Amino acid sequence: MILAIEGPAITVDRDLDPRAEFAAVYEVHYQTVYRAVRGVALDPDLAEDITQDAFLKAYRARGRYRPRGRLEGWLCTIAVREAISRVRWLNVQRRLVELAGRQQRDTPPAVLPDLVEEALSALSPRTRAAVVLHYHHGYRYREIATMLRVPEGTVASRLSDGLRRMRRHLELHGGKLTAGSPSSQGWTRRR
Repeated sequence: MILAIEGPAITVDRDLDPRAEFAAVYEVHYQTVYRAVRGVALDPDLAEDITQDAFLKAYRARGRYRPRGRLEGWLCTIAVREAISRVRWLNVQRRLVELAGRQQRDTPPAVLPDLVEEALSALSPRTRAAVVLHYHHGYRYREIATMLRVPEGTVASRLSDGLRRMRRHLELHGGKLTAGSPSSQGWTRRR
């Protein structure tokens, strides 16, 4: 893919250096990072906030970037970690409010047209991150292990456990998930 940004054309991930061309990095990788975060957070507004915060963290850390792997992987690592952290924090806040006996705002339950998204909501943020990164974004076990700072075996366990829980959730709620593919569109399998 070639991207033109006020000057010569830039070949994605080959010529982009986040230390010098962060605006171009943002433009090229925003949607991919957002989708990874959206898969963990499951709330589009929250995912947008987290993605913005993740790019801010990446911008502040751009001097520490080392081009060992894919630039997209570096950005997704920062974003997914931020998403897991934020989802955990929101869950803690929600539990504290419930324990204190306060009523949360009455909001209608979200309508999730996609059964996969509904099944993903039944997973913990850590498991959800592994499932989304592997099946939706096509990252290999070792790349996910590096991103999440866990052993490859933990990634394999989370993926196996996540798919089993997703199947069980969908069976209990009237949906059906086929063994090979969590969704018919955009999901790949690579080890």
